[in-house]
Amino acid sequence: MSGLTPIVRFGDDAATRSLRHSVREWLEEWLPDEFRATAANPDYLPRDAHERAVEFCRRLHEQGWFVPQWPAEYGGGGRGVVEQVVIREELAYAGAPLVNTNGVNMLAPVLFRYGTPEQKEEHLPLIARSERMWAQGYSEPEAGSDLASLKMTARRDGDHYVLQGQKTWTSNGVLADWIFVLARTSPVGKSRREGISFFLVDLETPGITRRPIRSMTGYATFAEEFFDEVRVPATHLVGAEGDGWRVAKSLLDAERSNVTRAAQAQRFLDELVEWCRARRGRPNDPLADPMNRAALARAAEKTEVGRALSYRVAQNQAQGTLDAALPSLSKLYHAEFTAELRALGAQILGPAGQLMPDDPDALLHGHFSDGLLLSLLHRIGGGTSEIQRDVIATAALALPR
Repeated sequence: MSGLTPIVRFGDDAATRSLRHSVREWLEEWLPDEFRATAANPDYLPRDAHERAVEFCRRLHEQGWFVPQWPAEYGGGGRGVVEQVVIREELAYAGAPLVNTNGVNMLAPVLFRYGTPEQKEEHLPLIARSERMWAQGYSEPEAGSDLASLKMTARRDGDHYVLQGQKTWTSNGVLADWIFVLARTSPVGKSRREGISFFLVDLETPGITRRPIRSMTGYATFAEEFFDEVRVPATHLVGAEGDGWRVAKSLLDAERSNVTRAAQAQRFLDELVEWCRARRGRPNDPLADPMNRAALARAAEKTEVGRALSYRVAQNQAQGTLDAALPSLSKLYHAEFTAELRALGAQILGPAGQLMPDDPDALLHGHFSDGLLLSLLHRIGGGTSEIQRDVIATAALALPR
């Protein structure tokens, strides 16, 4: 593969180039071939593969590259935004299995902003060392994209809250140790967003029943949890009681930054282009079709646009100047382009390119068939593409609802 050679340069100085080279060299030595080939999300893999991914991430942590942007006191590398993006890009392009994305990319930014000193001290180092896996407990049977309609309740009982209700479509719900959840601590007020609180819950707490949900990819990608009078210490409340919507919104902004998605797209595009080039002059040469050539050229353009957008989000996050609509714009762009790229690959590869990764006749490790199914998830998870368009219309364009 040709590697990451962006048209838009980001931190293109000697120190950054040296860091990029160091990460590539380290990955050549330490990245297991099983992950280099599959580039799969380890949170969706069977437990044995997940455990091997955890071991890899602990080695990565020893290098200071697992959470490079975090302060050293919480297990981070103390690096700046440019270094963070370069490291994340190289890891994503190589297929490095970064575990616990819910903990690293979503919960941690919330704890840095709203967590108490005790909450930070307890949870952040464990996340950095891949010793505590997290699930996201937002969706319910009657509250998915319309999250404010959630029904789970949490009533105060002395120094505890008692949680009652159900969560479903829980990301990383099968492998997680803990879950962060939204629950209603007071009745609906003038706004449905009032009276919602944000909790950290140990999944081994009595009263929790967990069931896996198998997706169409074949993996138990999600889970559902039933909370029956689950007692959670009041110290596990993040932010003020009833302020959970604001806490949750900051989490979704972090989730939607997508600083590695463009690098993954570049990797899959490079694989597809190399496969096509290797068949030049053969029967059914895919590049003999001008429609294929034009589609691949458009994909190359869109990959660069995605990287530039991700760079902008990362820079604004570091400066604390993130526009309200920008995370939604990034999430929408990458979700739609991921689906488009995977569909293009499946089309060019033909029938064998639609076989799943565990089929011995699958082409390019089944990246495009598997990815095509997962791209449906990306258009829904973290807020549907329709919701992102609504946020962009109202927050960026000031259009009426």
